[in-house]
Amino acid sequence: MDLYERQDLKDFLVKLFGNKVNGWNMNEGVFNLTYELVAESGLCSGMMDFVPRPMPYGVSPMRYLKKELRGIFLRSISKNKDQYIICIRAAAFKMTTRFQEAAMGQ
Repeated sequence: MDLYERQDLKDFLVKLFGNKVNGWNMNEGVFNLTYELVAESGLCSGMMDFVPRPMPYGVSPMRYLKKELRGIFLRSISKNKDQYIICIRAAAFKMTTRFQEAAMGQ
């Protein structure tokens, strides 16, 4: 990886793990784990389309349910599949030790 790629990788990881990333060596192992992290969080993000959104106060439950079912369907067929931050942070939390080991070259 060149200097710019290392910096881009570090900037992304700082958002997930905080300033401790500044002491990590940005190497191929860390890059590979980042790829795995994004792929794993993508599975979660895909499932988030099926989670109903909060019901507003005063809305008829049946009307709300119909609207949510339409929304779930439309989100599931949408071509714009963004990562949900909760998913990527959960995956990052599970993989913290692996990232630290990869940064040390282990």
